[in-house]
Amino acid sequence: MNCDFCQQAGELQYRIRTQADTNWRFACPSCWQRQSQEPGYQYGGTRKANRRERDKRKRRG
Repeated sequence: MNCDFCQQAGELQYRIRTQADTNWRFACPSCWQRQSQEPGYQYGGTRKANRRERDKRKRRG
């Protein structure tokens, strides 16, 4: 998964949007800190790379 702002790959990203860009985008922790200071900032959730693997393990139980 790559950050929509800096294109860095990472396992943790935040779904955000701002007044300047009303489309939902994914930001790495570094870009998220900067973007969270922008006017109209909205947080839309956290995406983790290993979520699907974690869910599979839970189902196997």
